[in-house]
Amino acid sequence: MEVSRRSGPVRRLVAATALVVAVSIPTAPVTLAADPILPRPSATVVFLETIDFEGTATFEDDVVRLEIVIDVEGSERSFIADLPFDTAGSGFGYSFTTTGGSLLPNTDVTAAFRVTLADGRTVSGPSVSVRYDDTRLDWAVRSGEFVTVRWTAGGSAFGRRALQIADDAVRDVTHLLGVTESEPIDFYIYASNDDFYDVIGPGARENVGGEAHPDIRTLFAQISAAQIDDPWVGTVIPHELTHLVFDTAVANPYHYPSRWLNEGIAVYLSEGYTPGDQRAVESAVSSGALMPLTALEGQFPTAGAKFGLAYAESASAVEFLVREYGQPALVALVRSYAGGVTDDEAFEAALGVDVAGFEAAWLADLGAEAPEPYGPLNAPPGPVPPDWIGGGEVPGPVETASSGATPRPTVSTPDQRGDGDATTIFAGLLVAGLAAGAAGIWLGRRRQAAQHAAAVARVVPLVAPPTSPTTPTSPTTPSGAPDGPEAPPDGPRP
Repeated sequence: MEVSRRSGPVRRLVAATALVVAVSIPTAPVTLAADPILPRPSATVVFLETIDFEGTATFEDDVVRLEIVIDVEGSERSFIADLPFDTAGSGFGYSFTTTGGSLLPNTDVTAAFRVTLADGRTVSGPSVSVRYDDTRLDWAVRSGEFVTVRWTAGGSAFGRRALQIADDAVRDVTHLLGVTESEPIDFYIYASNDDFYDVIGPGARENVGGEAHPDIRTLFAQISAAQIDDPWVGTVIPHELTHLVFDTAVANPYHYPSRWLNEGIAVYLSEGYTPGDQRAVESAVSSGALMPLTALEGQFPTAGAKFGLAYAESASAVEFLVREYGQPALVALVRSYAGGVTDDEAFEAALGVDVAGFEAAWLADLGAEAPEPYGPLNAPPGPVPPDWIGGGEVPGPVETASSGATPRPTVSTPDQRGDGDATTIFAGLLVAGLAAGAAGIWLGRRRQAAQHAAAVARVVPLVAPPTSPTTPTSPTTPSGAPDGPEAPPDGPRP
């Protein structure tokens, strides 16, 4: 009996001891598969041809995909390409094409390899960054307060003159707009027209003498050694650098100002509203060829006459803005865009009128009629039965928010047989078709009800089983009018 009273605690002690021993016994470590080790790509630049990225690695069987991820300075998108590979170990690579001005000099390009594993995870390797430079030419370099100038012909005097024009332009525009340029600005001057067009690409117009690219803070121009003292050089350099400062003043992730405002300010500050531009605008007013400002919000026309007129109108609008509202209003307008506001919000805050109100005042100052808009219009309303909307009224054109849209007048076309209006006849046919369709549906439901009643009668006899009516063929209801032609896609925007 005594043994039996002690046996319970003993058994519990032995069990507890066994548990402690079991917990304290070290378990074998779990070995996880190591992530693959990816190489840093090597980069070889062949200007105007390719940037070649290469690497070598050995992969395990769980690697199901190999890619290269390429990021170009100034772009918000990554370029990704699949690469063939061998798990046994081999080299791989990719040639990034840079022909035809597709990549501008002074642009940083970053690349890294990336693999996808069988479990869906991705592993990225170290990246390499390379500056895409025009290595064909022997560049002289001179740096100033804001700008670093690179040129190939004309000696030191050429470089000093170009740098003075550039620094003075940036200083004047930053002072006017109240912004600070703390990041470097690079200015490449090509003496050869062919070398210049190789860089800016075949899509550029033949009369382009310079281009500004705020995304890489770089200006390109074609100025020969003998042209450095020409008056147009003192215009084209400030013009393009104004675009860079303008971009700094309005930078925001939501909305960019209209091109006419950007180009108008660049023309106005670099050369003013010249007599030549005034004559072009006056001629357009008298001939009815003046373009509305809404037509100059994005890409300017490419036809020679309208291309020049677009710049002249932009300068005219900015000159009127300063003359009518004052230079502080222009500055306030430009600076307001940094808040990501719409065009109307920016104009109302700075000028007290929206864009349409400003354009109307500008046209009145020129003595011009509102230009006739071109482009897609609202489709005319289709015929509908009068009782659909009540009162027998047919709706007119739908109102839109587009300031350039002109409602197309509603045209009633009489029936050629002379016995009624085509719209009325079509509406009558539509109503008749719908009525016939409704009758068919009603008869079909009656038939279903009769069949259900007959089925019930087989189980519970009815006093007077109903007969099943014959269901007529349902007429085909007329389809809607075919869609009109699609509007052409928007043209390219800068």
